Amino acid sequence: SEMTKTVEISGEGGPLGIHVVPFFSSLSGRMLGLFIRGIEENSRSRRDGLFHENECIVKINHVDLTDKTFAQAQDIFRQAMKFQSVILEVLPPYNREQYEKSAIAPLCFLDNEEGIPKTKIPPPVHPKPALKTINLAGASSLEAGVQATLQQAKSPNLPRLGRKSSSPSLSPLMGFGNKKNAKKIKIDLKKGPEGLGFTVVTRDSSIHGPGPIFVKNILPKGAAVKDGRLQSGDRILEVNGRDITGRTQEELVAMLRSTKQGETVCLIVARQEEAFLPREL
Repeated sequence: SEMTKTVEISGEGGPLGIHVVPFFSSLSGRMLGLFIRGIEENSRSRRDGLFHENECIVKINHVDLTDKTFAQAQDIFRQAMKFQSVILEVLPPYNREQYEKSAIAPLCFLDNEEGIPKTKIPPPVHPKPALKTINLAGASSLEAGVQATLQQAKSPNLPRLGRKSSSPSLSPLMGFGNKKNAKKIKIDLKKGPEGLGFTVVTRDSSIHGPGPIFVKNILPKGAAVKDGRLQSGDRILEVNGRDITGRTQEELVAMLRSTKQGETVCLIVARQEEAFLPREL
């Protein structure tokens, strides 16, 4: 509450004239609220000085927007506007980093609670893999949606020595961790107003370093779908001539986000031959 300010508005004054997008934490990937991307000229918000660009709405009538979907947050906002008095908790840009840090602790706590019961013998050394998805559709770094799903993987019941770091697959996208049986493809994507238009996913491992990074989804809008060559399941090897082996997903995303509109990103991807895809098997 010390990081946010309270804005009280009337639900009866007509449209607010603000444009919002999901506010995702750049640190944990959690959805934390609604990011105010723009305010219409001559609107009620502009006239009454209710909001400013780059502020984030984190609570609506005492309902916390953390971990809500964008659709749920919009619906909460719409329902609240039916009341005469609407109380909003608004996060100024200069407190955003501190607020994001405060939102990491509960995430770690929840993740640990799902872990191995403490009454058993000490847990194995190898970490729980986490799937992280980062959406590169947005035109700016704040607009780029970041969705994190922490997912406990059920590792196959195999001896530890018989497993390579890249072998346990968490999903069809993790079908190949090495570069064998894969062909390299060079793809140039020109960043337009809808962004690059694809999401990426990886498997974290604190013992073996960052895992391989794959294309998860091709979005309906953006450079990737217009170009048509990039596919779900492609492993990203290079960005603009820089090898990303051993780099974290955050580093890759930063490289892609730094591309300005109108500039071209050169990707080298590895694509598994069809016969080796797990879904084919």
